[in-house]
Amino acid sequence: MRTAALLTTAMLAIGACVTPASTSPTLTASSSPTAAPSPTASALPTTVRGSTLVPPVASRAQYGDIGITLDIPDAPGQPAEDVVWRVDAFKPERGYAAKVATALGLTGPGTVGLVPTGAVPGTNGPWRLWFGTKVLAVNESSGEVYFFDPSATDGPQPPGAARRDPTEFLRLLLASFGWTADVSASPAGPTRFIGTEVTVRADPVISGSWLEPGYRETAVLFPRYPHPSDPVHLGGPHVYDTDHLALLTAKGRPAEIIHRPLGAITSAEIYRITTFGAARAELLAAPQRYLRFLSDPTGEAIKLSFVEAYHGHVWAGAGTGLTHTGQTLVPVWVFTARGTAASGVPIDALFIVDAVIPELRAQGLGGTANVSADLLLHLQLDTLGGANKELLTARGAARYFLGTTCEPTFATQDADTATGTLACPSPTISFTVKRAFPGLASSIWYLAESRK
Repeated sequence: MRTAALLTTAMLAIGACVTPASTSPTLTASSSPTAAPSPTASALPTTVRGSTLVPPVASRAQYGDIGITLDIPDAPGQPAEDVVWRVDAFKPERGYAAKVATALGLTGPGTVGLVPTGAVPGTNGPWRLWFGTKVLAVNESSGEVYFFDPSATDGPQPPGAARRDPTEFLRLLLASFGWTADVSASPAGPTRFIGTEVTVRADPVISGSWLEPGYRETAVLFPRYPHPSDPVHLGGPHVYDTDHLALLTAKGRPAEIIHRPLGAITSAEIYRITTFGAARAELLAAPQRYLRFLSDPTGEAIKLSFVEAYHGHVWAGAGTGLTHTGQTLVPVWVFTARGTAASGVPIDALFIVDAVIPELRAQGLGGTANVSADLLLHLQLDTLGGANKELLTARGAARYFLGTTCEPTFATQDADTATGTLACPSPTISFTVKRAFPGLASSIWYLAESRK
C-alpha cells in the first residue's frame, strides 16, 4: 500500500506516528516521497492530539442493491496515526459568480435568493441562481457551484487514440473559475476517476430524472492540498469526495458540474487510525456501504479484485449536502478495485472506509433540518426532476410546510410575498410565505414565518 502525504512530519514530532506495514510486499505502505525526513520540521501552531469524537463517514445507499464479491488479500498492518483537518469556508473574490457564469455561457446577473430568518449569512448563502434552459447556482459566501444543462450531448466518444480525457476537460473548466488545486498524477493515490453517466449518482443533487437522452461521462477529481505551515515538505489533505465532479459530453461540454472549493485550513488534530487488516474487515463485512465510486453501475452483480490501498480524507459530519458548513475532513482508507459485472462489462471501483479507530467515532451524524438557503436551493433544483411542483405556488407552499391538506385563506399577496391564515386544525395559524428567489417567476415558495 502507498499512503498519501498526510502521515506528516508534524505527527513524527509528537513521537507516535508509525507507518502502516504488512507482511506482504504488495501491501506495504510507505510515506509519500515528498514527506520531510526531519521530525523537527514546523507544524501547524494548532496541531494537537485529538480526543473528541469524530463524525463517521456517511453511508451511501445508492449501491445497496448491487451484489458485490470483493477479494482483498489479508495483511494485518501496524498501528498508525493520521490527521483530522478543520477548514474555514472558501471566500470568493468580488465578481466570482459573474466569472463562473461567463465561463459557462450564461448572461445576466441571475437572481439572489433569500437567507431564511434564523439562518446565519455567510454560512449557507445567499445563492445566486440562473434558472432557464441551463441552471447555475453559485454560493455568494462560500463559492460552491452547481450547474445543470439537461439537453447537453454531442454523440458518443470516438474510439481509440481520438478519445478525449473527461477529467482534463473538467480540470480546465474549473481552472477558468480560478481553481488551481493539484490533481497531477501521484504515487500517493489516484487523483482522477472516470465513469459512465450513471456514475454521477455518487452525489445525486437532484431527485428524479432530469437529463434528456444522450451520451455523457462522469469525471471526478481528487485534489491534494498543501500543508499550510510547510507546503513544500509536508502533505496536507488528499480529498476523495464529490467536490469536483462533472457529467461531460464527448466534446467536453458540461451537462452537470459540482464544484466545492476548499477554504483555509485552520487546525489539525492527530488521531489513531485503524490498521489495514481492521479496515479490510470492515469493508468486507459491508462492501455496499463503503462503495463510493463505480465506473459503470449496470445494476448487475459485480466481482472485484483489490488493486491498492491509500490514506486520504473525506468530509463528515452534519451538513446540507450542498456546502461543507459544520463538517470536518476526516481520515479514511481508500481501497481501489477492478473487475467485471456479471455481463462481462469492465468495472473500476473506489471504496471509502473510516480510518479513525472505532472508539473515537461518534454515533450518527446529528444536526437538524432547519429551513436554510441550502434547503431552499435543494427544493428549487428538484423541480428540474419533476418534484416539488406544489411549491411553485404560494398556496401549495403553505400546505406543504404546514403539513396540512386544509385550504389556507390569503389576506395579502404580491409577486413575492403572501400572508394568510390556516384554521384547520385549530388553533388558527397565521403565516407568511415568500418566493425563495424574489423576482424569478419559476421560483419555489417557502414558509417564512408562522404563529398561532
